Amino acid sequence: MKIQETKEKKLEKIGQPENYSASNRVGKFRMLKWAAILLPILLLAQGCSFFGGGGNTQGPEVTLVIWKLFDNQQALAPVFTSYRQLRNNVQFQFVEKDIATYENDLLNALATGAGPDIFTIHNDWLPRYQDKMSPAPEELFTDREIEETFVDVVRTDLYGSEGELYALPLSTDVLALYYNRDLLGSAGIAQPPSTWDEILDAVKKLTQQDRLGNFLVHGIALGTADNINRSTDILSLLMLQNGTQVYNQGRTQATLATDIVAPDGTRYNPGEQALEFYTQFSNPAKPTYTWNNRSNYSVDSFAAGQTAMMISYWYMGDILRDKAPLLNFGVAPVPQIDVSKPKINYANYFAEGVSRMSPNSAWAWDFLKFASSAESLNTYYGRHLQPASRKDLISQQIVRSDLGIFAEGALTARSYHKPDSARVERIFADMINDVVVRGKSPENAVSDANRLLNELLR
Repeated sequence: MKIQETKEKKLEKIGQPENYSASNRVGKFRMLKWAAILLPILLLAQGCSFFGGGGNTQGPEVTLVIWKLFDNQQALAPVFTSYRQLRNNVQFQFVEKDIATYENDLLNALATGAGPDIFTIHNDWLPRYQDKMSPAPEELFTDREIEETFVDVVRTDLYGSEGELYALPLSTDVLALYYNRDLLGSAGIAQPPSTWDEILDAVKKLTQQDRLGNFLVHGIALGTADNINRSTDILSLLMLQNGTQVYNQGRTQATLATDIVAPDGTRYNPGEQALEFYTQFSNPAKPTYTWNNRSNYSVDSFAAGQTAMMISYWYMGDILRDKAPLLNFGVAPVPQIDVSKPKINYANYFAEGVSRMSPNSAWAWDFLKFASSAESLNTYYGRHLQPASRKDLISQQIVRSDLGIFAEGALTARSYHKPDSARVERIFADMINDVVVRGKSPENAVSDANRLLNELLR
């Protein structure tokens, strides 16, 4: 079933405060506190341009302990060196962490007061970590500077309810369509699909089954929860594209099961329609049946040439090249409901924040501003190529054949508020399984999910 399109329907940015000017809400006490912390840095920096020239800052010896995921010290070494040319009193202790144990290590370290000064959070984690983090001094960034410099989703994900910035991303990642060129060509498909309607048509041409009903070729990895990489993100993308609002603007109530009215007066539930669309690919009664719970894990199936298309992130490219060096695959923009309408993608990225327990929080934020500058990030991407988080660098990356699709997608990336990201992900996975495994209707599955999302707010 085609996802119903609502004309002139703009998705409300969940999590954006009604008044975004932090200066209108910050009290005198907080201003004095930050003034006291920043004064030594500002005085020491007089006569020294922040991004080069003017001599070195002399000040108290400071060691910034940095915990980071998916990076090694070599990738950031040139940024550390450049920063020390301006702040030669600052040393760095870099710790590369393993995602498998990271949150447990971090929470234990912060609880004992021995945690890092700077640490990595996922864009969904701020509600769980905000009380453990120190926001950026408002003197360091203006709202306008953040809005004009970084991708829009930063305002949704990394601002607290009081309009304070808590973290900055050094890169972003978004969904895209990975496709097997050989399989599409053999099915007579000259170009990868750009809309979900085209996906439906392509899946019918690509899917192959033997006489016993076993899949020889999967048209696309969609339809189930547990054997599809980032299935909950794909469902979230479909919901956002179809106009679903997961929580209301005040974050006081889940609205996943709320109907909306189309311009023609038709009443429908966009979340329910998105769930129905997603799960049809695992429904044997549908002509688009192409996947089931017995299918191999989506990444392995695609790497083996058994799946024609899948939806995933930038980082998946390296994984596929390692798994299948000879695989002839391409990458296209993530499908849209209607390419003539504003595009919507889905964001998944990490950002760097400062510990509330850090005795060097002002220096830590001073470094993060330097590290997120265009000059520093260009240096960083030379060691660790990734889609940019800054709009000015995205404009340079868009023309690249290897990175352009993801860079452009970051400009339209969306997200939504998750009070507890792990539990929200489980609720979305259960919503898929309710339909596919337990035989519930999409309407009932969405209604149950809405109830569970409301419980997270209590």
